[in-house]
Amino acid sequence: MATVHLMTQHRAFTGGEAVVQANGATVGQIIDDLEATYPGLGRALRAGSSAGIDGEIHADPEYVRVGVDTEIYFLAPVVGG
Repeated sequence: MATVHLMTQHRAFTGGEAVVQANGATVGQIIDDLEATYPGLGRALRAGSSAGIDGEIHADPEYVRVGVDTEIYFLAPVVGG
């Protein structure tokens, strides 16, 4: 299972948990798994989050492949240029 670290505003969906586990082969599948366990969280993550995946920031992480030891940090959207 991937380890998922959540921003403060997303912790309301997990009963205050900052770190949760989820299954999936891509970040999108991880988000789907989180939605199934914590209704509303997946929608909130898709509405505006970037992700740090194993130390690399992705502004649009939906299709990034992950493994069972992956660490995902959901972050405020990366913007600017």
